[in-house]
Amino acid sequence: RLAFACTIAGGSRILLVDEPTKGLDVTRRNDLMRILLQFVEQQGALLTITHDVEVVRQLGGKTIVMKEGKVQEYDKTSQVLSQPQSEYAGQLIAAAPMNWQKSRSSTDRAGMPVVQVEKLSMSRGGNQLFSDLSFRILPGEIVGVFGPSGCGKSTLGDLLLDLLTPDSGTIQRPPHWQRQQFLKLYQDPPATVSPFWKLKDLLDDLIRLHRLNVNDIEPLMKQLKLSPDLLTRKPDAISGGELQRFSIFRSLLLKPLFLFADEPTSRLDPITQQETIELLCTTARAQQCALLLVSHDPSLIQKTCDSVIEL
Repeated sequence: RLAFACTIAGGSRILLVDEPTKGLDVTRRNDLMRILLQFVEQQGALLTITHDVEVVRQLGGKTIVMKEGKVQEYDKTSQVLSQPQSEYAGQLIAAAPMNWQKSRSSTDRAGMPVVQVEKLSMSRGGNQLFSDLSFRILPGEIVGVFGPSGCGKSTLGDLLLDLLTPDSGTIQRPPHWQRQQFLKLYQDPPATVSPFWKLKDLLDDLIRLHRLNVNDIEPLMKQLKLSPDLLTRKPDAISGGELQRFSIFRSLLLKPLFLFADEPTSRLDPITQQETIELLCTTARAQQCALLLVSHDPSLIQKTCDSVIEL
């Protein structure tokens, strides 16, 4: 938001905005859309690059749909959204979280909770984020965390990972839990891997460090739709979706008890986002891994999760 304020302060007549709403909650996204529309009315022309179908809908005007550098269609936004002419545009619109089918989960989950939280309170910089928060997460359960920017979603996940100490309250984990069984999946895949090494080198390090069973690699890669050829490349030679799936693959190889996924698909296009979320949730349920999923998109949370914590 600060970067945007600096950008329009120069009085430009043409504004290019590249994925301007990533990392913003719905309310702030809508506020930004209003500011962009005001810019068009008062100052000049606007070109917006986005993966968010709702951003396209709010801005209106005309829309170009592109795939692999080629224009698939170019028309009034209302026409593209209501009657897409290209197959790819139709796929993008259908893959928006608001159009997903509600995920079905098992209702007979049992066993000791992976995480049991009682009366948890936390503040940052003198601001109370949450207080008296109590919940539990069972093996294979998917719990969504939703709320505006700065409300404490990432802080809550870091508390459950034992990376922070709460102001008050208790967090119980299974006896004899180990740190590599409680993992975090970040929203920016390139930031989580070294750019100087091939993915196979990074994978070999993980196998050696944690003495993993190499027989688990091929089946899990197939499940996550990862080609073995990707391991011969460096991170900058594969797509963001592939790199995020590699991050998921690397995490699940450790057979975690708990995975904190902090906006894990916010930088992906709708089709890749839907595929990645489905793969993440299906694999977590199969491995009986408890999943805490953070998102700014209420539709994604409602369609995916068994229960929701709103902060």
